[in-house]
Amino acid sequence: MQIKVEKNYTRLDKFLFQYLESIPLSLIQRLIRKYKIKINNKKSKANSKIEKGDIIYIYYKFKFDNNFQSNIKLSKEFEKLLKSSIIYQNDDFIIINKLKGYSVQRGSKVKISLKDYYESLLQSDLYIVHRLDKDTSGLMIFAKNRLAASKISRLFLNNKIHKYYIAATHKLFKKNNGLMVNSNSENKTLKLLYRKINLNNSYNIYLIKLLTGKKHQIRLQFFLNENPIIGDKKFDKNIKSPLLLTSILLVFNYENKFYKFKINLSQIFQ
Repeated sequence: MQIKVEKNYTRLDKFLFQYLESIPLSLIQRLIRKYKIKINNKKSKANSKIEKGDIIYIYYKFKFDNNFQSNIKLSKEFEKLLKSSIIYQNDDFIIINKLKGYSVQRGSKVKISLKDYYESLLQSDLYIVHRLDKDTSGLMIFAKNRLAASKISRLFLNNKIHKYYIAATHKLFKKNNGLMVNSNSENKTLKLLYRKINLNNSYNIYLIKLLTGKKHQIRLQFFLNENPIIGDKKFDKNIKSPLLLTSILLVFNYENKFYKFKINLSQIFQ
């Protein structure tokens, strides 16, 4: 199993205890001591720090408790909304059209996440393999089991899942299409391709393909190139418009099968 770390953590064992949920901390620590768990495939300690972008390698097959329980009750209206947002599902993963304004996972200010709501709807555990920002809508994947989560995470890690977005801006870039290259505050390289397209509205609309996968990447790159996305409150606190950024296309191969999921462009930014 491989786990890609999305942010910094102070201890390896505590991160895995939170991530693996039902696995005892004592077992995790024992596996670390026996070098069955490594950071970036290097020998590590239980109190080793992990950083965003690190990959944790686990050379052990866990036995998980599949007795799912959820205390979250859904209203009929919200349950209907969640069901209508499901694009596709099989035994290994589910594709949703993410609702704008919902955080994908819990945090210090988020007690119930979108993941929690879908788990309650499906009465099954789900696993996060990538994220969309709270205010970003569009196509997103949840894995339905840990093995699938490991496989899909590896596809993301190796850039085998192709993600396309649509964004709206008030201004035009100097070029209608091109490669955008920037660096973030951690001096990580950000790359994306963009192309202006025409939709039936008054905005300047761009189709975007991510070449790297960094946090807030599209929003940051558009801002750094002096053409922020409409409604981006992260870079303009005074904006009241909703964020006009949507994940519209996912393309990948999984278990020798080709998958392509897309959102109808006529439904964008309505």
